[in-house]
Amino acid sequence: MQPWKISAGLTAALAGSVLLLGGARLEYLSPHWPLILARHGLPVGLHAAFAVMTVAAGIYGVGRATGLADLGSRVDLAERSVRRGEGDRDLADALRRDAEGDWE
Repeated sequence: MQPWKISAGLTAALAGSVLLLGGARLEYLSPHWPLILARHGLPVGLHAAFAVMTVAAGIYGVGRATGLADLGSRVDLAERSVRRGEGDRDLADALRRDAEGDWE
């Protein structure tokens, strides 16, 4: 899995959680939302977009720094080598049977 996919998924999960938890606390502003958005909608929207981008970039940076970015390619490389028959023969046979649909 690519690091940007991980970053986008975690950022979406965090943003959704913040909206769900924060939205209930801002219910008292519901009669005033049209006025608030008319006067301050663009700056609030830009700040929210920059905050989401900053969180995504931070998660991406942590993933790259810790080596999680290359984890998907390493696992894919190991799986392909096992499927070619290199390494554990029992695992290669089990993967072959699984690909053929023989699950017993």
